[in-house]
Order: sequence, then structure tokens, then C-alpha cells
Amino acid sequence: MRFNKKVILIILGIAIIAALIIAIWMPYKTAISSMDFSIYDSNENYHYEINEKLNFAINDSLDHKNRDMIWYMGNGDTIMRAHDVNYTYTEKGKYMVTLEVDAKYKISKYIEVISLPKKKAKDSIARIYGVDVGYVGEELVFSSYGPGIDSWFWEFGETGTVDAYEGQVVYVYKNPGMYSVKLKTNTSKYPVTHRIQILPLFEPIEESGNLDSLSLAQEDIKIRLQTIADASISNKRDYYRSLKHIENRYTCNDADEVIVVINGARYNDLYSYCQGLHHLEGKGEKTVIINEVAIDTFNCLKKIQVTQSIINQ
Repeated sequence: MRFNKKVILIILGIAIIAALIIAIWMPYKTAISSMDFSIYDSNENYHYEINEKLNFAINDSLDHKNRDMIWYMGNGDTIMRAHDVNYTYTEKGKYMVTLEVDAKYKISKYIEVISLPKKKAKDSIARIYGVDVGYVGEELVFSSYGPGIDSWFWEFGETGTVDAYEGQVVYVYKNPGMYSVKLKTNTSKYPVTHRIQILPLFEPIEESGNLDSLSLAQEDIKIRLQTIADASISNKRDYYRSLKHIENRYTCNDADEVIVVINGARYNDLYSYCQGLHHLEGKGEKTVIINEVAIDTFNCLKKIQVTQSIINQ
């Protein structure tokens, strides 16, 4: 009986020692309570782009130490590596990236790899955006933006000195004439120029001047619209010249926002109205007559009221 007890104790002791050895030499893998990974783009513009190095990193690397990991990149490529990988996609599209741990834990995320247009050298060239024609006393808006531009030096040709230092500026000419607007930036060696014609008008602070200026603008727009109506469909020159004249002189280059009210009842945007006037109305046996044009301002106007009629030739 004693012999049997000794044998049993010896066997138990050997089993315990063996279990301890196994526990020491074999990694102990607990269940993963939470698993997630993050994706970082190298240029930090929050877009995943083709040919850009992307970093895929497990959020809690300590919890995944000594585990078997496989990254499935969604395009047939697999990477066997711990904790994080760097990968570059060569084609745009949507990919499902999957991280598999110990052949039983998985987490997947969809990403979209895009192709952004490459910036060309000419994109960094400063350009002046502004009207070609203005009036004395009118607040004229000039702007210029581009990659890498962070300083602007504007000369409007009237004072002989630098007049403004912002990307978008407002300038009021005091005298009529032809002027050369010059802009120098930190990305340009020589200034870029923009020609503008300033027409004489009454001073805008005088009420009579405002009325006269407004009536001149209304008559000018009326003449341009009548030219569009009279031009043949094949006469693109007069059509575009008249439309651009209205756009540049009266809309502050924001013609998309201008509404035309026809005979107090019908509405169109400026482009659609002029296209219809040129292509649809008044051709053949009928002619469109622009009887009257009414606006409430000649500076950055938003609405044009047109009274028109159709007569038989």
C-alpha cells in the first residue's frame, strides 16, 4: 500500500514539473478582449493615395506580443509581420484590409485609395483675377491664390507704390484711364500684370451721380442684350463679347449667381437667359426687342429685370 502511494506521489510530482516546464517554455496566449488597428498616410492630407506609403499599426501592441499575425491587404497581397506594416497601393480602388491573429481573431476595414491630380509647375504661377473694366469710385475686387503663395504685393498703377498686401483686396480708382495692375509674390521672380480700363463717372457719394451711373449701366446692359438677340446663331463673336462684357463689368465675375426676371413673371440665370435669347428667341420671322432693363446696383449685381417683346418682321 505504501509502495503504491509512493508511486502515485512520484507520478504526480513528475506531472507537475512537466506542466511547469511546458508553461515556462511555451508562450501563454490569452483570449483577445479587443483588437483594432489604425491607418496613417505619410503625407498627412487624410487621403489614401496611390504610390503613397501607408502605415497599418495595431492600436495595443503589448496585448498582441508573441502572436501570429497575417495582414491581408485586399488585393491578393499578404504580409506576415507583427504589430505594424508599411504598404503602398499602385492602383486606385476600394480594398478590404484584414488583420488575422492566431488564425482565429480577425478584424477588417474598408479603405479607398484615390488618385489625386499632380500639381504642375505652372500651378504655382500667380494669376490676377479681376475685372477688365471699371468705373471711377467703384470698389473693384482683385484676388490671387496659388500653391505656396503666402505674401502679395499689389500695385494698381495709380499711386506708384505698393498699395495692398493681401490675397484678396479691394481698390477704388480716383481717375479714369488705362492702368496696369502688378502683383509680386514670394513664388515669382517678376511681377504678373493685369490691364484694366477705368471709365469716368460722377462721384458715387453724390445721389445724382448714383442715378446717372445706374441709368448708364442699365442702358449699357440693354444694348448688350439686344446685340445678343439680334446676332445670328452662327455669330458666336458678338454673343460671347456681349455676355463677357456684362459678366466682367457688372457681376464681379460671379455671373452664376445673377437672376434674370423676364417681364416680371419668368426667371432664368444669366447664362441660360442669354443662350435662349441667342439660340431660341427672335429667329426667323420674329424679332425680340429689349424694351427696358432695370437693376438696383451696377456693382456686383444679383438681379436683372428685363422687359422684352416679340414683333413680327
